[in-house]
Order: sequence, then C-alpha cells, then structure tokens
Amino acid sequence: MARITVKKETLEDLVPVYGEKNTECNALKKVVADLNTKIKTTIKALKQQNKDIIISGWKCSLTISEEEKTNEERLLEVLRANNVPAIRTMEYVDSEELERLIYAGKVPKKVLLEMDKCVERTTKETLRCVKVKE
Repeated sequence: MARITVKKETLEDLVPVYGEKNTECNALKKVVADLNTKIKTTIKALKQQNKDIIISGWKCSLTISEEEKTNEERLLEVLRANNVPAIRTMEYVDSEELERLIYAGKVPKKVLLEMDKCVERTTKETLRCVKVKE
C-alpha cells in the first residue's frame, strides 16, 4: 500500500502568505469601492436606477430603496409625554400593545403625527453586476 504524506503547514509558512494575500485583497477592496461609487454616480446621473444595463457581457443594476428605523428614545419621550400606556418597565415600546391602541383609536391623531417624527428614513443603494449567461 502506498503512503500518502501531507505536509503540515506551520505559522511560519502561513503568516507571510496570509499577510501578502490580505494586503492584495485590501488594495483590491479600495479599487472596487472606488469603481462602485463611480458606477452608482454615473447610473444616477443617467437616471437609469432600477433598470438593467447590459455592457460587454455584464448585466448591472442599481437598486435604490428606502429603509425606516424607529428612534426608540424619541418615541419613548412622545409616548411618555402623551400618557400612551405602551411603555414597559425596561423602558421599551411594546409594539403589539401600541398597534392595538392605535387600531382601537386610543391614540390621539396629534400623537400619531408626532410619533411619525420618530421614524428615521435612510436610502440604501445596492449595485449588482453579474456576468450575462450566454
């Protein structure tokens, strides 16, 4: 029977290779990030977002979507100031209770309008480029 020998790699072998590859990777990440920014800017300038663009065998698209995140500290202040009983002892908003109170009509319209100021809106840009299958 033949013997199979496997070379055991040591830290002395691995660390220099990792260091070199990691340096190359970081340099490429910077180049890719710069290209990504330039492509996004160009697509937006051409008003081509949310459309597929095919160039030289690559399909590229820029999707822009809005995200909302509630500023819970601000929402706690609004609910506390208006005596809406949806705050629990650990000082968090019980979303289910708040929703129940809203649908039951127990939260005044003025408070609902003020609560809307607790939502932080951000935009998210996602660039996708894939090789077109032939």
